[in-house]
Amino acid sequence: MEIYQYEIPVVTKVNENETSKSNHEFLTEDIKRKSFEEMSVSEQSESLKRKQKHYESMRWEIARIIDCNFDNRTKFMTLTFKVNEQDIAVTNLEFNKFIKRLNYTLYKEKKQRLKYLAVWEKQKRGAIHYHVIFFNFPFIKIKDLQTIWGHGFVKLNKIDVDSQENRGRYVSKYFSKDLEVREHKKKAFFKSQNLKTPIVKKFSSTTEMDLTNKNVIYTNEYTQKVPIFKAYSDNGSRNIDFEDRTVKYIKVLKRSD
Repeated sequence: MEIYQYEIPVVTKVNENETSKSNHEFLTEDIKRKSFEEMSVSEQSESLKRKQKHYESMRWEIARIIDCNFDNRTKFMTLTFKVNEQDIAVTNLEFNKFIKRLNYTLYKEKKQRLKYLAVWEKQKRGAIHYHVIFFNFPFIKIKDLQTIWGHGFVKLNKIDVDSQENRGRYVSKYFSKDLEVREHKKKAFFKSQNLKTPIVKKFSSTTEMDLTNKNVIYTNEYTQKVPIFKAYSDNGSRNIDFEDRTVKYIKVLKRSD
């Protein structure tokens, strides 16, 4: 169980007259975004840094999904192209075809039964390859995988993690490295729709949660900036300031299995 305690409440509505719009929507409306090509070199650098931070945050989400689905048949697969294929649209199409062929080979039906997370990367020569985590993955010979893939090298490993409460963070590190060199507009992560996902509960309280007799295994405290929305200016744009908010993170081990 992961707990986030916020010093300042998380506000998703601005006021009663604007209840249909979130803070994110106002930011999108009021800040005209340049395309990556229109940015200066320094702006492109800052854009990539923001994207890197975004994917670092997503690593936590991925780690939680791994924790929810990890079992003794979880496998880590790498797929490479023998040709120097650098078009992500082409490789994503071939990856999706591979998943369909593999699913039919293993289960003899077109319904999606494979459970997986996947990420693409570029090698130094520019060629794209894929890392995939399969959950509850049945036995299949490597030579059969090579045939089903049909584009190059296939490597398959069982994931061994000593500490159960850290396995999600351990495995997810393979999904966040070298993100600063990813193409900024391309989706980096893929997942099947049949994965278990964490249960998230949000509530407001003036007192902290009582964690007496709870098995707290990790705590951390950090500061984040949150937007403060003010009145519209004369030119019709919305004035936005930022203030610091302290966040306390607590991880509790609920069970030992």
